[in-house]
Amino acid sequence: MRRLPPLNALQVFETVARHQNITRAADHLCLTQGAVSRQILILEEYFGFPLFVRHPRGLTLTAEGESLLPAVRDSFSRLEEISNRLTRQRTDLALKVPTCVMRWIYPKIMSFQAEHPDIQLQVTTALQHSVDFQREPFDAAIVYGAPSGSGTNSLLLFTEQLTPMCAPSMLKDKPRWQAEDLAQQTLLHPTRDHRDWEMWLHYAGIKNVDANGGQSFDTLDLAVNAAAQGFGMAIGDCMLASDDLEMQRLVKPFDCIMPGESYYFVYPDSVANQEKITTFRTWISQYCGAPAIGS
Repeated sequence: MRRLPPLNALQVFETVARHQNITRAADHLCLTQGAVSRQILILEEYFGFPLFVRHPRGLTLTAEGESLLPAVRDSFSRLEEISNRLTRQRTDLALKVPTCVMRWIYPKIMSFQAEHPDIQLQVTTALQHSVDFQREPFDAAIVYGAPSGSGTNSLLLFTEQLTPMCAPSMLKDKPRWQAEDLAQQTLLHPTRDHRDWEMWLHYAGIKNVDANGGQSFDTLDLAVNAAAQGFGMAIGDCMLASDDLEMQRLVKPFDCIMPGESYYFVYPDSVANQEKITTFRTWISQYCGAPAIGS
């Protein structure tokens, strides 16, 4: 059997290294200074070399301590992640969702919770449209673009339907626009690279509009919300903006709709047979490929 360093002493070592002070580390751990010092000595005796250099005002790591610290932090981080996943394994479903998808999925989550009160959804929003199940503590996620790599299961939810959108007030005099009408408008971009407008203009065959002009935002939500307030014209997804289109908070001045990337519900093999995953997958599959309002 392999002999491992004392785990309590390793935890104390990480805390002391973080604070670089015995007193502050003792306060954090709710231990006495003497107890903290003894744990450090135990660890130094185990390795046979000092881990800290003592100074009048604190501590600094030795070269050996610097080498040990990253491994200790990574190990405790992995243990914490696995522990969190195991303790919520039965009833909690940790789901990562891109911020822009929340307006589409939030009403559905409320419906799911009402139908399945025994499964508690823990939704975390993020600007990133991907997930790394090896490093992130999620049971499942909604991602943008076809997932790659082995060990992951996926369910196609819907494919983007991209088209310009604006406030109804901008279409009072002209319900349907021509290319020259768009050239006079402020373009609202959901990304800094303006790729959505560039792709749609190319797809629609419109050449007299400069895709580099207008205002840029950090997310699709921000750009579409600005459009709904009458600040300009945004490229929106008919599916994600279905509620706004149905309620006439947004309207589409062009008939041209460009297919884009797809959104997927994904989860790793390690949870594929858990009841909470199979229940949620079966339930959300009823919305897969549902037509958007006004498309």
